Amino acid sequence: MLTNYFAQIALAKAVLPFMIQQQYGHIVCISSVQGKISIPNRSAYAASKHALQAWCDSCRAELADQNIKVTVISPGYVQTALSLNALTGTGQIYGVMDKTTQEGYSPEYVAHRILEAILKDEKDVVIATLTPKLAIYLRTLCPTLYFWIMHKRAKKSEKEA
Repeated sequence: MLTNYFAQIALAKAVLPFMIQQQYGHIVCISSVQGKISIPNRSAYAASKHALQAWCDSCRAELADQNIKVTVISPGYVQTALSLNALTGTGQIYGVMDKTTQEGYSPEYVAHRILEAILKDEKDVVIATLTPKLAIYLRTLCPTLYFWIMHKRAKKSEKEA
């Protein structure tokens, strides 16, 4: 929560008075696909990104009349060392490159897409492959089916552990 939510909110609140004074600004927050949908075994991470998504959605409405824009970026997997440096439940370094992270988008592509979103004044951007985008729609349009699929995924990951 400190990094994924509170840090971004603190930064936005620090610059908001100046944006309000000049009647212009653009807040850009980096969330995650998991700010829109959650997958098993990522509850704390997903909660922090869900909170950020909600904060951005509220602020976008509250600040629109003051010409302050809010963009929330929700990337899927990005090729970083995140999984290598992640900690396990026991506090040990995970030290393994997850296949999904390794096959994710390059940081350069994600940065380019973020810049493009800012220049086009996009409000809510998902940078992900087709499967996560379909899951977002499924979660919205048919939540019962989505929850059933996530339950099956959780059971499968339990067996693999």
